[in-house]
Parts: sequence; structure tokens; C-alpha cells
Amino acid sequence: MPFVPSEITLPLAGAGAATGLCGSIVLLRLYKLRKWGWVKSNFSLQGKTFVITGANTGLGYETTKALVRRQATIVMACRNLTKANEAIGKMRTELGGTIPGALIPMELDLASFRSIRSFTSELKRTVPQLYCLVNNAGLAVREPEFTAEKYEVHFGVNHLGQFLLVDLLKQQLLEQRTRVVVVSSRMHEIEAEIDFTNLGRWVEYRSRLNRLYNNSKLMNFYYARELYKRGFNVHVLCPGLCHTDFFRHYEPKWYHYLVFSPIVWLMLRSGEQGAQNIIYAATESVTTPERNPVTGYFISNVKMRRSKFHFDEETSVRLWDESVRAIAQAEKKE
Repeated sequence: MPFVPSEITLPLAGAGAATGLCGSIVLLRLYKLRKWGWVKSNFSLQGKTFVITGANTGLGYETTKALVRRQATIVMACRNLTKANEAIGKMRTELGGTIPGALIPMELDLASFRSIRSFTSELKRTVPQLYCLVNNAGLAVREPEFTAEKYEVHFGVNHLGQFLLVDLLKQQLLEQRTRVVVVSSRMHEIEAEIDFTNLGRWVEYRSRLNRLYNNSKLMNFYYARELYKRGFNVHVLCPGLCHTDFFRHYEPKWYHYLVFSPIVWLMLRSGEQGAQNIIYAATESVTTPERNPVTGYFISNVKMRRSKFHFDEETSVRLWDESVRAIAQAEKKE
């Protein structure tokens, strides 16, 4: 047997270990892709109209592109119409120059009650039949920001804005059995609470997490539960942690990209992957007496699972009532 010097053996062993590690990482990534799930249906959505808030970017953009590819009509409810039209141009290019369905950009700023009222008035005038409303738009910020009505934005945009949006459309949504999709997050299970003492206020919690964001995602789930109890065709979901521009407010440094890129590649979904849960909720999800928002079920990885959070009816009803009161108080000041 030939003698192999240790100077050669060690580098070869190191290379073998590195190759094995890379192979394991790739296999883990493939496992996650399979676990995350994918919407396999591609039946036509021609003749069905969807409203998608925040449709020009991130998960909203990917959801819009997937549905319009299937011939749906999409009302792109966006804060900035210039960016909405830019997104349409980008989408047309990505779809090969033609858009199978129809895209209708409309202005909607969920941080302004006036904008929400204007949007719903125009929507009811121009869209007589609504198949699905996707409450996708949301944000997470590090520094204090407030809506036009002076509510901190996690409460004001992520919860109260969509609360008013649905309320103004409730007659149409109920009569037409319109799907109402609520984009929550599994973060509702982690360090989240409905802090009624500070509802709508900016609070600095002693936590490494954005507690205000987590709280707003819990509000989304509680809100979906109350909608379901009131007869709405509601579906709540978690898209998963996705690599989109959602965290643009955090202004990461160049070295963050260097350090976290491998973690991002391994652990985070693409916007297209995260959108699968929204697409499923908007087109296929079915609730039952056993599996629905009231019993704690939501869509994750393109299937129903039960939340680990213990919901209680007193908080559920109180949040609804406090939301109605917050809207009324803001309107008195106008």
C-alpha cells in the first residue's frame, strides 16, 4: 500500500469535510423547499376579481403575478400609483410581454382613513363582483412612525387600516361570500400580546424582537376569528419568513449581507415561495367547523395547522370593540 504523506492527507481530508458540509446544506435546503409546499393547481381564474393590498412589491407582487397568469382580474391597491405602474411593466416583461388577465392599479394608503374611504367608494362603484380581498399590505419599522390619525403604524396599518377597509366593504363581502384573506404570521405565537393599555401607542419593549409587529400579527389572527364568527368567508395564513424588501426599514449594513447571506439562502423563502400560502388561501383553502380561525387553525406551508397560541373570547371581542372605538375617535377629530 503506497505511503501518503500527512501534508497531503490533511488538505484532502479538509476538502472532503467541506464538500460534505456543502452537500448537507444543499440537501437541507431541498428538504425545506419540499416542506414549504407549492400550489400545484393552475385552473383558470378568468372572470374572478381579486383585490390585493400592497400588490406592487414583495409577496403582494408575487401573488398578483401568479393570479394574473391564471387570467384573474387584479385590483392592485397600492399607496403609490407610480410604483404600481412600474410593477405592471416589470410583470409584463416577466410574463413574456403579455398579461393573460387584467391589472387595475388603484390608490390605497392604509395609513389614512380618508384614503381608505376614497378607495372603497371607487371600488364599489367600479367592481360589482368581488371574488377575493387579500389583506397583504403590512410593515415593520424600527423608529416611531404614525398614521394620519396619529396611531403607531403597526397597529394603524397592519390592523386598523384593514379593519376599516373590510368594514366599509362588509355588505358586498357578506352577500357575495367573498374570500377575505388575512396575512398574519407565526410571530403571533412569539412574545405577542394584545396590550390594551398602550393600544395604538409607540412602546419600547425590552426585547430583541419587534414586539409591536408581533402584537399586530396577533391582532390579525384575533380579527380573523371575529370575522369568521360574524359570517365572513375568512382565511388566515402565515407566509413564512421571506427574503423580500419587507425589512427595508431596518436599513441593513453591507456586512450584514456578508454575514447573513448563507443563512438567508438556507432559511428564508423567496417571495414567490412565500406567496404560495396567500395564493392557496385566495383560491383553494376550505374551512370546516373543526378547522377555522375560531378554532385556531391557519394556513402554513400550504396546509392547515393549529396555532400554539391560546386565544380567549374576552380578548377577541374587546379588540373588535376597541378597534371600532379607535376609528370613531379619529373621525370625531376630523
